Amino acid sequence: MDITDKQTVLIVDDSIFICGQIKMILKDENLILAEAHSGEEAILELKRCRPDLILLDVVLPDTEGYELCQKIKAQDQNQASIIFITSKDSDEDVVRGFSMGACDYIKKPFKKDELRSRVLAHLKMKKQKDELDRMNRELQMNMEKLNYMAFRDGLTGLYNRRYVQDDLLDQMADESRNNVSDVIIMGDVDNFKRINDQYGHEAGDMVLVCISNIMESVCRRHKVVRWGGEEFLIVLFSVTEEEAYEISERVRLEIAGFPFVHNGVGFRCTITLGLNTYDKSVSMDENIARTDKALYYGKKHQKNCSVWYREGLEE
Repeated sequence: MDITDKQTVLIVDDSIFICGQIKMILKDENLILAEAHSGEEAILELKRCRPDLILLDVVLPDTEGYELCQKIKAQDQNQASIIFITSKDSDEDVVRGFSMGACDYIKKPFKKDELRSRVLAHLKMKKQKDELDRMNRELQMNMEKLNYMAFRDGLTGLYNRRYVQDDLLDQMADESRNNVSDVIIMGDVDNFKRINDQYGHEAGDMVLVCISNIMESVCRRHKVVRWGGEEFLIVLFSVTEEEAYEISERVRLEIAGFPFVHNGVGFRCTITLGLNTYDKSVSMDENIARTDKALYYGKKHQKNCSVWYREGLEE
């Protein structure tokens, strides 16, 4: 077994004789053994060897074992198991030891087989607990990755359509300032099929990634979503209509001015954006439908522009 797989036992007792006894009892086990003869030394060893199990004497020259146990619990990142070793064995002492967080209590003079078996049993439980903790951490990380993948677009890293359907509504603001609300912007890259046909699909993907980065840079405190294909949804929180239009125009102008390059060939592209003030009295689908009407009005009449939704706009 590699040394990194070995468990460590820290013996804390002011008696060098007792420490030697315990080492002799455990010498044939596959363990790393360390010792300390005072509370101060115990804290230093705790940081140095990161023990899995601590055999702790109740009476030490510079502190009481119970008090030291509390200090160890507060500082020990490895969450070592603690067994008190003492000549005290009254019910009050035993209860106090367990209340401090000890896992066991062995009375001096101890029997060799009893000490060995208890140490090995608690080390086995510690190893099982560590493994369970590791598995739980891995499970948590995997759940976070799955959650990220579920709500993120694989190409751009932006939020995806599912995020809007499941989580975004919970974040829509309940505004208190006058003339402030949430605004939805739908953007569609102009002539995107022509970019794919002329420069290739890799160039098209590059354009979508660059546009995503521009949108996120401009809309740092808001949400940007890849709605699908070459369409993007931006949700602006707590803005006036003037602020929303200014943000939309910043996005549009930065994209129009960005020098796209693929395989040494430079080109430009533009985006058309439709804006709509979020209306809580209707569904999100209806709000997006209104934003779409503004977007496609802009696509039909001009392109490379920002257009507000207004009643009767389609007429």
